[in-house]
Amino acid sequence: MRIAPTKHTPLVDVDEQTWKILIAGVSIPENAYLHFKPLEDLLNTLTPEKTEMVSFTFRLEYMNTLSSKAFLDYLRIVKDLRQIPISVTWEYYSDDEEMKDHGETFSEIMDIPFTYRSVDPETRRESRR
Repeated sequence: MRIAPTKHTPLVDVDEQTWKILIAGVSIPENAYLHFKPLEDLLNTLTPEKTEMVSFTFRLEYMNTLSSKAFLDYLRIVKDLRQIPISVTWEYYSDDEEMKDHGETFSEIMDIPFTYRSVDPETRRESRR
């Protein structure tokens, strides 16, 4: 499943064979839950019998409060509701410590360790395609 990025919404790329999910770009949709509904619907179909783990990678330039809440809800759907282990890689641009802080907050809320990866700010344009 793929949701193409726009000026206000991130790329969402889901490999349904490996359950690797990439969310990259700017996330400021007017209604995050409506925009990400296809992802939520897909996550709600997962079963522990058929899915060993779901790996999320976030590479966000900016997110609004509703996007933040939605992303946490999607992590909870997999981890708590569907009872499937998750791993999270939180990529942040090296010139954006605030976004790294958001990842640390997410990790505390979810009570799981995240992997953090600093990304070259010059690659921002690539994630907007």
